[in-house]
Amino acid sequence: MTGYAVVLASEEFERVQAVSMISSVAASSDVPVEVFVTMNGLNAFETETVENRAFTGGRVAEAMMEADNESPLFTEQLEKAKAIGPLKVYACEMAMDVLGNELEDYVDVFDDTLGVSGFLNRAQDKQIIFV
Repeated sequence: MTGYAVVLASEEFERVQAVSMISSVAASSDVPVEVFVTMNGLNAFETETVENRAFTGGRVAEAMMEADNESPLFTEQLEKAKAIGPLKVYACEMAMDVLGNELEDYVDVFDDTLGVSGFLNRAQDKQIIFV
């Protein structure tokens, strides 16, 4: 195994935040990570959603949104980690097509778009984590 390939298919804030934390720690430890954001996972990355902090989630999400703490948002964690280690974040082309969205509709964390076959090609030597 030469790293992790993370499939993020949920828009639930706790899951998105967890993916960013796990991916950030791995990348900062020089472990290659490829994150593929697909299906409802893309909703959390829409610019309007992030700007309004209109995330869906449970008690932890509510507490994090209400708390005035120093815990960085998933977008900030991913950007910082990409500057430190081997981390790439991709948006799913098919899900974007279904939603009628372009890459410009999302916060600027995506390196590019990929289809499922492209992601699987990149993930073939990595441990796959589905969230």
